[in-house]
Amino acid sequence: MSRLLIKGGTVYPADPAHGVIPGGSVLVEDGLIAGLVDHADDAEVIDATGMLVLPGFVNPHWHEMFALRYPFKGALRPPSDRDDKPAFMAHGGDIPAISMAFDRFYGLVDALTDDEALAIARYSLWTQLRSGVTTLGDVGSVNKPAALAQAAREFGMRLSVSAWASDTVCGRRTRDADEVLARVSALMDLRDSFVRVRPTAVYGTNMTDELGAGLRDLCEKHDLPFAAHVGALRNETEAMRAWFGVAPVRRFADLGLLDERFTAVHCAFASSEERDLLVRAGAHITHSPAKYGPAGESTMTETRQIPALREAGLDVSLSTDGASTPVPGMAENMTAAWQTYTEMAADPTALLPTDALAMATRVAAKGLGFADVGSLEVGKRADLVLIRADDWRYLLNPRPLEAFLTLGGSADIETVIVNGQVVKADENALRDSYLEALTSFSVRCLGVELS
Repeated sequence: MSRLLIKGGTVYPADPAHGVIPGGSVLVEDGLIAGLVDHADDAEVIDATGMLVLPGFVNPHWHEMFALRYPFKGALRPPSDRDDKPAFMAHGGDIPAISMAFDRFYGLVDALTDDEALAIARYSLWTQLRSGVTTLGDVGSVNKPAALAQAAREFGMRLSVSAWASDTVCGRRTRDADEVLARVSALMDLRDSFVRVRPTAVYGTNMTDELGAGLRDLCEKHDLPFAAHVGALRNETEAMRAWFGVAPVRRFADLGLLDERFTAVHCAFASSEERDLLVRAGAHITHSPAKYGPAGESTMTETRQIPALREAGLDVSLSTDGASTPVPGMAENMTAAWQTYTEMAADPTALLPTDALAMATRVAAKGLGFADVGSLEVGKRADLVLIRADDWRYLLNPRPLEAFLTLGGSADIETVIVNGQVVKADENALRDSYLEALTSFSVRCLGVELS
């Protein structure tokens, strides 16, 4: 039996009681949490004095977009920001432009070679690990699902894998639904102890009724959860009514996809009837508050719907969404949620730091269907994050999690433990392989000219 004792830190188990244990310890045996005790014979000891000890973060809504790092708000931008223009998600969303871009991503996945896909997947998953994420929920990525699955296994991460699903733009069919469904069905071969499958519709505007019905049948056949971006932008409802004759949430309900295993991504713009549908179904809501401002979205403040859904009893989690850069990470989304919820409510207790932590760990794990991660409770997988909490930011503050959310971030993650093992990697080698693959793909497939 292998034993690891993480000793002497401020332990936040993220359990339902929102416990805090100053000077606490966590005992790990054979990759599982064995107890919150401070002594064990024959255990390897990690001195966590002066550290925060948290569960590994669970990111239930993520897109691997690192193949687009040059052109997609990435490295080809000028150094100055003075000529920036609003992105297509600003001002309520340019829904046709978004739908067309999402449909184009479908073909880019096939354009990656297997070697490029794996090098990019390894680096992108490493950035998630490095920022404290030990469990990921893919909601469609510009990468090959098999490459993501292999990278997750190599790092020991848990991954719920998906496929980029799109068969229509603005009501115009772009490919056969059976082709997309075959791609989703092929995901079943990737399942193992590390990898699960969660079909997704990347956006309701990109899904025909035929594709939606096929995804429902797949979920029923294989007993799978489902996720989709729905009610994410102000202009979405008008576009959905024009193209499909029905509002976004109602459409998923009519297709038989809305139930307690449905994850509604963003979901701030829905009618009162649709809110009732979500609540009655017991759907899971996930959102990414640190992403909205830079993208031009008003998801949190315009409708205030997501906090209201949480108050109505739905599980609401935090996630990072997708970008071609590693941040904002889960730490930054915890900070953004804590600050935004409390500001909207004019009440500093509306969302406490320990609530934000639960939304990034235990609640997110429940939404993904991973019962064995998300908290430091006996029998759970030993996925932990250690954060140094003894510098000038924490002096005389008896609440280090609060200080971390005030002035800390992803870069402060010092140690990540997955399945009882400290994660280590040759970051330089991962970076170099990623840049080589990125350059090859960008020049060949995206028409990027590099000097």
